[in-house]
Amino acid sequence: MEQRVVIEPANLNYCIMKFNLKSLVIPAVLFTIALFSFSCSKDAVLQENIVGEWHYSDNDTDVYIAFGESSEYELFQKIGAGRYREYRGKWFLEKGILSGDYAEGSEWGSSYKVEVNSNTLTLIALNGSDEVTVYTRESIPASVRESANMIQFHLQEPRSASLTDF
Repeated sequence: MEQRVVIEPANLNYCIMKFNLKSLVIPAVLFTIALFSFSCSKDAVLQENIVGEWHYSDNDTDVYIAFGESSEYELFQKIGAGRYREYRGKWFLEKGILSGDYAEGSEWGSSYKVEVNSNTLTLIALNGSDEVTVYTRESIPASVRESANMIQFHLQEPRSASLTDF
């Protein structure tokens, strides 16, 4: 005896719908994974490019900053004719946004959107000021390191910071 398989219209619609859902879900999941991987790899490349020593100077301010591979930084800042002040702490990069903490645990006054092009580091403040500061890749002179006063903060004192004063 010969058996026949009869597909009823209700079952046929269910099979078609199930197939269509699978054909939509799998590419969506793969796209999401690819997008996440790209985002992570973009931050990894950006982080690799940030590491190093940078310099910014204008009429009144001179800043050197060294971003280390271990997410630590050293910042040397001189405002006006005074001496350089040294700040240290940790820096963080997530989704192209740079932020950090001072060694004592207080946060920087702003986070920054980061762009790195060869020997130029551009920081765009995200504290509402949209202030843009452009650093160039340059070694920190020994004279700056040797003459700097180490600054330590007390957590109970509120502090404001500008883009050049991490």
